[in-house]
Amino acid sequence: MWSDAELDEALTDLHSEPDVRQDELARAKASLLRAAGEVVLLPEAAPPAVKKRPGSWRWIAAAAAAALVSGGGIVATNAFVGEDGQDPAAHSTVAPDMGPLKDLRGSDLPLTGKQYWLSTESSWVTWVGRKSEVIYQTHEITERWLPSDWGFKHLTRFTRTGEIRWIKGDYETAKAQGESIPGATVSTAWEGSGQRPTNEPASSTTTTSPPPNGPVSTQRDEPPLSNWMLLSKEFLEGLPTDPAKLLERLRHDSKDGKENTAPKMFDMALGVMRSSHGYSDLRVALCKALANAPGITLETNATTSDNRPAISFSVRDTDQTKTFVVDLATAHVAGYSAARNRSDPSFPGLSIHETTVTTQITDREGP
Repeated sequence: MWSDAELDEALTDLHSEPDVRQDELARAKASLLRAAGEVVLLPEAAPPAVKKRPGSWRWIAAAAAAALVSGGGIVATNAFVGEDGQDPAAHSTVAPDMGPLKDLRGSDLPLTGKQYWLSTESSWVTWVGRKSEVIYQTHEITERWLPSDWGFKHLTRFTRTGEIRWIKGDYETAKAQGESIPGATVSTAWEGSGQRPTNEPASSTTTTSPPPNGPVSTQRDEPPLSNWMLLSKEFLEGLPTDPAKLLERLRHDSKDGKENTAPKMFDMALGVMRSSHGYSDLRVALCKALANAPGITLETNATTSDNRPAISFSVRDTDQTKTFVVDLATAHVAGYSAARNRSDPSFPGLSIHETTVTTQITDREGP
């Protein structure tokens, strides 16, 4: 800070012409001091002591006074200049992380003993009638009891509840046209490539009102991609957590040796994101890798179904656009969906499926 005497001297030296009025200099001095008093510098660490050149503040004060007297304004910046011409504040502060994923954090609900993560996916799946123009959605629930040790297989229960949402037409119309509407279905199965735990119940299936000639689903069934869809402990632990290296794996892990398309990379990443409980660092790295993947769109101001801050990733395929939403606080998938492209000649913009995902801890080994 400079003294009143130094400031007066600087103002006098700069405006020593006879036509400069003293009241203008006084106003300039007062304005400069008020502006200086409003500037607060908050470095993250105390800057090192810097030896200032003699008279450096006198020059800055004179330049500021000139701007004020001429009717201009002053924008306060880091005006500290060291002897080497460097800004010492630049060495004492750390640039904040301004990346689009700066708020993404990875965490998992901790398990104790023989507890499990129960991941529940609630889906509304769209169907189009074979014989009529009816369009409706069935409610499907997929539950997975995931162990902390991926060396074991896990139980999965699939439930079609029998609940129907009608988008076009109704039950009477469908029945009159000879459509068969899917009934309630419950089935359990083992998944994963690990060993099956001992004393676990065997798989079972119970079906009510099976659809022998049911409607055509708008979903497309595709074969799994390598081990990205058939996860194992060895595979998950072998994936890098460096986003750049992980992106290379997404691009080049293919059976035919060709570089994967953006929709394939999207499906591969989603397969891991849905199931990688206990691998929070991997989920964060996958998000950062996808953020740099050509053809995949990142949205940073999304929300989950219960209005928690989230991000989303989308990709446009030949006939549909797919999206999944990631909770910022946990890096868990909170939902995923697919819809026909707006340019689709038959079903423009029609939802293919809408899925919300929740996770909780349970002591049960399965249903």
